[in-house]
Amino acid sequence: CIYGYTVFSSTPSTYVLSSDSPVPPSYTLGPGDELKIEYYGNENLSKQGYITRTGTLHLPLLGPVTLAGLTFSEAEDLISKKIQMELIGTQTFITLGELRSINIYVLGSAYKPGAYTISALSTLTNALFTTGGPDLIGSLRNIEVKREGKVLQKFDLYDLLLRGDTSGDTRLEQGDTIFIPLLKNYASLQGTILRPGLYEFRDGETLADLISFGGQLNPNSRLELSRINVSTGKREIKLFEPNNKEILESTIQHNDSLNIVEVESLKAKNVLLSGEF
Repeated sequence: CIYGYTVFSSTPSTYVLSSDSPVPPSYTLGPGDELKIEYYGNENLSKQGYITRTGTLHLPLLGPVTLAGLTFSEAEDLISKKIQMELIGTQTFITLGELRSINIYVLGSAYKPGAYTISALSTLTNALFTTGGPDLIGSLRNIEVKREGKVLQKFDLYDLLLRGDTSGDTRLEQGDTIFIPLLKNYASLQGTILRPGLYEFRDGETLADLISFGGQLNPNSRLELSRINVSTGKREIKLFEPNNKEILESTIQHNDSLNIVEVESLKAKNVLLSGEF
C-alpha cells in the first residue's frame, strides 16, 4: 500500500487528552470552559465557574465579564486589570479547569467519515489518528481543514512522517471540517534503498524528491526508470547514472517506477599462465 497508511493500522477506539496537558496561552476560550480564580490580598476567596453560553463568567464581588473569544493570556490580563482597578490591594491567580468539547466533521475519503466530539485542545493530527485517517484511496498529502466553508489550510502528512515537522498541525475549532480528497498521484521506488515502496507525490515534485522519500542514494548505483509513454501507451525503461541532474530534476509522472540497482565496481586481476601453448 501507499507509504503512510500503516500508521493508522492500529487506530485507538477512543482518544482522550490527559487532564494534565498544559494549556497554551494562545488557547481560545469558549462556552463550557471552566476557570478557577483565586483572590488574595485585601480580599481572600476563590471561585470556580464555567463560561456561559453567552460567553460570560461571573467574577466574585464584580459581576459578569465577557471572556469567550479571548485567548487564555488575554483573559488573564483582562481579569487581573479589572480586579486591580476595582478591588484595591487585591491580586488574582487564574487557572483553567475542565475544558470544553467541540464538534468537528471528517469527510471525503476517510476511513470513518462522520461527526466527532473531541477536546478543544485537539489538533488536526489528533483528529486523524482518532478517526483512522484516510481510507486506502484517500490522499495523505493534500488534507484540507475547512472553516466556515473556506479552506483554512492544506496539510501534508509526509512533513510529519518523513521530516518530523509539526508546524502545520493546526488546532481545530468548533464546526471545523477535515476533508480528505482522493489519492491522485503515486510512484514506485524499489531496489537497494532503505525504504522501498509506493509513495504519493504532489504536482511539481521530482525524481530526486522520490528518492529522498526512500532514504539516501548510494552513489555506486544505477537507476532504471520505467515510465509509460503518453504517445504510445507503452512502458519504456531508461537507464541513467545517479549524477544525471537533468533526469533527477525532471518531474515525477503518475505510475512511474524507479528501480535502484547497486553495481559492484570491477577490480582488475592479474592472471599467471604457465605451460606449453
